Amino acid sequence: MTSSDKIKALQLKAGIEADGEASSKTWLNIYYLLFNCLPYDININSLIKAIQQKIDVRADGYPWSKTWDVLYDLLIDNEPATDEGTLSIDLYNDSILQTMTKEVMPFAKELIKLATAKGIQIRLMNCLCEDDDQKKSSDYNFGLTFGIGIFEKTTTGEFTYRDDSPHYTELAVLGESIGLTWAGDRKTFTSQPHFHLRPAWAATMKESDMLKELSRRKEANINLLAIL
Repeated sequence: MTSSDKIKALQLKAGIEADGEASSKTWLNIYYLLFNCLPYDININSLIKAIQQKIDVRADGYPWSKTWDVLYDLLIDNEPATDEGTLSIDLYNDSILQTMTKEVMPFAKELIKLATAKGIQIRLMNCLCEDDDQKKSSDYNFGLTFGIGIFEKTTTGEFTYRDDSPHYTELAVLGESIGLTWAGDRKTFTSQPHFHLRPAWAATMKESDMLKELSRRKEANINLLAIL
C-alpha cells in the first residue's frame, strides 16, 4: 500500500474528499482525529510537527513515509481490534452501537472502555426528547446525543440500574476528557443522563447556527464532524 493509499484511507475516516493529497485540510482533520479538538496554531508545519510528536516519530514537519505508516496503523489498522477484545461490550451495548451514527459511535465505544477500566459498568441508552418539536430543534435529531445508565451488582450477583449512583460525576469527567459534553441536566431532554458530541467546527457558533449547518450536512450526506 502506497502513502497515497494510506492518505485516502485517513481522509475517508475523517469524512473528507479522498484524493490522496496531503492538503492542509487533511492535516487539520487528522489532528482532530488524534486530539479530539482543534489546534491553536493552524500553520501547516506546526500541525505536522504536533501530529508527529503525538505519534512518536521524528517531528521535523516533513510528512515522510514513516509518518503515514504510523498514522495508518494507529487510526485504521488498529480500529477493528477494539471491537473484539479490548472494549468488552456486551450484546445490549453492541445493539445500541449499531444504531448510532458513524460520528458518535467511536466516542461511545471509548467511553465504555474508560468506564470499564474504572470498574464502572454502563449501558448505552436511547436518549429521548420530551416531544417531537424539541427533537426537531435539537442536536438529538442528528444522532450526536446518547444516554447512559450505570448498573451495579446486587448481593445476588445481578446487575441493576442505578439512577442515583455517585459514579455519574466520575463518568461525566471521563466523557469530557474525550471531547464529549455532559448534558444530563439539559432542559430540552428528560432527566436521563446523557452526553452530547459538539463538532469542533461549532466551538464558537451559536446553537441555532450549529443546527442549521448540521441540517445542511445531513441533507447533503456530509460527515457531521469533518472540518471543511
